Amino acid sequence: MSNVGNNIKKLRKVKGMSQQAFGDVFNLTRGNISSYEEMRAEPKIEIVLKIANYFGIPVQHLIEKNLSVNEILNFNDYFQPNSPVIGRKRFVQIPLLERDVLFEASSHFVKLDELPVIEFPLQSRNRFIAIEYSDIIPVPNDFFANSQSILFFEEVDVQSLHTLDNAFGLCFSDQEFFIGKYSLEDKEISLSLNAWKKVDFTLGEKEFFWKLYGKFDRV
Repeated sequence: MSNVGNNIKKLRKVKGMSQQAFGDVFNLTRGNISSYEEMRAEPKIEIVLKIANYFGIPVQHLIEKNLSVNEILNFNDYFQPNSPVIGRKRFVQIPLLERDVLFEASSHFVKLDELPVIEFPLQSRNRFIAIEYSDIIPVPNDFFANSQSILFFEEVDVQSLHTLDNAFGLCFSDQEFFIGKYSLEDKEISLSLNAWKKVDFTLGEKEFFWKLYGKFDRV
């Protein structure tokens, strides 16, 4: 039994596609995709070739491997753990919020350990969260990222709050989800999306804040 069905399901979820949308790309029905994913049938080799070519994945990997998020996003071409250009940077496993789960149930935002992970070389020992950017995410007017960007947010504790001022940050809870800009005044911390939307925090109210660490764009 090959891994094609599992990999089709993972491909579809990482790319934020429904079974119907995935099937439409390859002139298949939703029922075809469902049967592949549930291991009730396997696609013909010509279909496997089309899927592999469309997503830029080696055919053998699509058939035999359990594809990682890195491989599906085609980031392995840029970051290989044994690559000498990385130097002393270590690969960190970072929870990844994919586009298709951003606005589902609130449990997706509190159970980070249940999210898929993406591996990237980072120097910091702080905790991170990665987000597959989409234009459905509310952001300030001066924030820019394209649809292929992966955004990395670093956990900042109370000892480093001075680094938050005028930095982009993530409001990440079961009530709110947006990217805003921090401002500090005395013991008050605000994260503003725009002139009408902001969240205020009092020093000591939260143990940590999510600050934008960087973004990765495929070229």
